[in-house]
Amino acid sequence: MTLPTAGHNYKMERMGISAVAEAIAHAGLIWRETPTGDVGIDGQIEYVDGQGRATGRIVGVQVKCGVSYFEDAGSSWRFKPQEKHRFYWERYPVPVLLMLHHPENTQTYWVDVRQVLRSPVVDPQYVFVSKKQILQTTSPEALFAGFGVTGAEFLDIPQVLQSLILTECRNKSFPISYFDLFANGLTNICRSLYFGMDLADTIAEAALAAYEAPTGLGMGPEEHEFLFGYTHFVTEQQIADINFADCLIDWYDRELQPSFLAPLTSRGHDLVREIGHWQDKLERDGEIEVRAGVRVAQEGLVHMILAPSHIERIPIIWRFQNALRSKL
Repeated sequence: MTLPTAGHNYKMERMGISAVAEAIAHAGLIWRETPTGDVGIDGQIEYVDGQGRATGRIVGVQVKCGVSYFEDAGSSWRFKPQEKHRFYWERYPVPVLLMLHHPENTQTYWVDVRQVLRSPVVDPQYVFVSKKQILQTTSPEALFAGFGVTGAEFLDIPQVLQSLILTECRNKSFPISYFDLFANGLTNICRSLYFGMDLADTIAEAALAAYEAPTGLGMGPEEHEFLFGYTHFVTEQQIADINFADCLIDWYDRELQPSFLAPLTSRGHDLVREIGHWQDKLERDGEIEVRAGVRVAQEGLVHMILAPSHIERIPIIWRFQNALRSKL
């Protein structure tokens, strides 16, 4: 008699999926398995905050189960993805966690594979999964690092404004607050937020000049941590739709401050209105005097400043495209 069979591959697949689902349930997160059309994503995890609220922050998950996936590379497991999956995961709209489940020790190892594939220092063939990153002992915040999630309290807009104003750099040679960065970074008719080292330096230099500070501009590790903390805060509080995963590449892989031009969220627009309400009140009460038409939350213009070396490239770019045009 001939009957359908559920072979080894099916067994491995279900063991891996079940292990992930169980670990995610224990972490208090939401697991949604892909019911049909799995072409590289087995399911999704949604982040649930400390108050049990679903946040809409979602990561994709690809699970691989079987001893054959565990190629020892010292402190990591070396995994070779198929080319089609490399491109698919890299272009996925949310972070993708690759999870390798070991059927013998029942542990699941994971890595943000989209983050790895987008890094400029990525290995051309392999993805390395740290042996220390075990799903069963990982915090929910670590899984959602690509969203800047730390588990910090989600603040009301008045509290966000308070935090922006009260969070200041302690270095007197870098007198700047989170509010300075936000208010001066508004652009695109206050629909977007810009950040870059040029903005931070300009604000700090203006403050030093206004206060007639005896010291010049000073930048060190503490100041860089302060600036990256601003990006983290604005992302976590969902004030602007920042690609934080890309910021992490600049911060960790390139050891640079990230720069971004990101649209404000509805909360960001609420924050702009909150600032406007306070400005109106302070003006009415005579506590501040502002020239007509000037707003605290008002757009600035963002433009690229071409260095002499860049201007020199303009005719080179012309010659390049003209020479190549005849060959295309």
